[in-house]
Amino acid sequence: MKWLLLLCLVQFILAEDSVKEINAKCRGLLSCSIKKNCVQMNYLIKQFDQREVNAEMYDALDKAIDYGCIFTSGCLEECNRCPLCQNSKQQLVDVLSGSRREEGGECSTLVNCASDCVADSGTDISKINYCLKKKCAFHCFDGSCQKCSAFVTRIFNQVCVSGELRSKVKEFEGHCYEMFREIVYQKFTKEFEEAGLEPSIGNRGNQTREN
Repeated sequence: MKWLLLLCLVQFILAEDSVKEINAKCRGLLSCSIKKNCVQMNYLIKQFDQREVNAEMYDALDKAIDYGCIFTSGCLEECNRCPLCQNSKQQLVDVLSGSRREEGGECSTLVNCASDCVADSGTDISKINYCLKKKCAFHCFDGSCQKCSAFVTRIFNQVCVSGELRSKVKEFEGHCYEMFREIVYQKFTKEFEEAGLEPSIGNRGNQTREN
């Protein structure tokens, strides 16, 4: 029993060290995304100011955050130093190239959903955007792709702190990641209820939603 407890403690410490290492490597990317205007901060502040958490906030974030700028033109070097950013960029490359991942593999549900949807869209940009931002985005937060959830949450946290969103959102008390978790749940309420899950944000594994 003592050895089991010791093993659990070691695993916890290693996990904490891993998180700290990732945070250190990604810190430059997060600040760069704001400095290089990859995020439309003024627009977001207006969309959040004196409003209760709602699904439209997710749409506002989707519109205001330019991942093309984060991945390449604005923060390429910083992205290359951040494992979570590299991983997200590779997922996008796989999707746009039509590559599928082995079932049960890392982020396979998200990538395969988007790859199949994009393949059916041809060259229709509006349909491709629908695949990436609407139809398959739920899988970034359902617990099947922790790296996607972790990356997007870190971007939001930086936006939240820079824009002082916690003090602007009406009737909200909590951390930035808790705000994002509620925004995501509001956006994908139907999907989460059908799956019986909570957004996998701020936790290391998904949880069944309690009735």
